[in-house]
Amino acid sequence: MRIAVISDVHGNLPALEAVLADMGSIDALLCCGDLVGYYPDVAEVVDRLRALGALSVRGNHELMATGAIPAPVERAGYYRIDWTRRALSPEQLGWLAALPCALELHRDGLAIEVRHASPWDEETYLYPDSPALAGLTLPDARWLFLGHTHHPMLVRAGGGVVVNPGSVGQPRDWNPKAAYGVLDTASGGWEQRRVGYDHRAYQRRLEVMGVDPRSVGLLGRMRFA
Repeated sequence: MRIAVISDVHGNLPALEAVLADMGSIDALLCCGDLVGYYPDVAEVVDRLRALGALSVRGNHELMATGAIPAPVERAGYYRIDWTRRALSPEQLGWLAALPCALELHRDGLAIEVRHASPWDEETYLYPDSPALAGLTLPDARWLFLGHTHHPMLVRAGGGVVVNPGSVGQPRDWNPKAAYGVLDTASGGWEQRRVGYDHRAYQRRLEVMGVDPRSVGLLGRMRFA
């Protein structure tokens, strides 16, 4: 079984379409959350993934958009929280609010868990050198998929594996190509992929729309701060 895993699309439809075109034939599509926030095509991204039957967990941007947690005052405009709420229909917001914090699947002897940021919450950043990650031990044949950092990662944890597929819509690892990956449950192999799209044209569109320059710059590779 071939399972594509994406995360952190953040309303970037051109990047999502490039990733979907690159996937080819897959058996399932999993999302580690943060479909919305930052960029303008949030309604289209939600509809596209729903139409494909993607299974998604909620991210911190879903929690902010639906009012489950407050947006940091100093970053509310940067995150485009109010704009996101206005761009989504009540039905779409209801769908986002109903997303679970975790998903678990069992395929070909593998246990596959999907969360947004960490096993504990939707806001912890886990990098390869994070002390919290160093203390995490998974049982054999368990795959834990996380997003949130926008950095691809694969780390062994006991007998299992922790994977971050990276961000589709806003990579932060000095590579503007959209990131995602494919898990082959039969072989137990993970293929990390990067897909280019015309991010320069998208940046120009965002500038015309008045999107925060920090968000625009991240697509061309300014370091996230």
